[in-house]
Amino acid sequence: MPENKNDSKARVISNEDYFAEVQRILNDGKEVRIRIKGNSMLPFIKDGDTVLLKAYQGERLALGCNVLAKDKDKFVFHRFVGKKNNQYVLAGDGNLVLREYIGATAIIAIAYMHYPQTGGEAVDINRNWARLRGLGWYHLRLIRRIVAKLKR
Repeated sequence: MPENKNDSKARVISNEDYFAEVQRILNDGKEVRIRIKGNSMLPFIKDGDTVLLKAYQGERLALGCNVLAKDKDKFVFHRFVGKKNNQYVLAGDGNLVLREYIGATAIIAIAYMHYPQTGGEAVDINRNWARLRGLGWYHLRLIRRIVAKLKR
């Protein structure tokens, strides 16, 4: 049987189209597994890892959970680290300074499973330990900034 050469070709679509499809699937009540791009969630979630999402439906967010949200015109996958002035505060685990302040309507989905690209065991990232570990890492940002400057 001849191979279909088109099966191995990568297809590039815009983030807007990709996440519109993700939202459509979530709105249909299904879960979506997406690949993480970038290093903003290091050291816990790496570029190329995948996460399983379920739609956010306005429920109370557990502090430390990982969410997919739209901040201004870009999509972010970051940790919920607190609330300020009725805004949700998100921060990437690998980020030493920046935070996003968003409204509840900007939250698209909550991640609850992490699949390392190395083929390691899937991790329930919505369990208390995983959320607390991420929050602890967030609260060490000042120390992490100092250490990063000393390493230069």
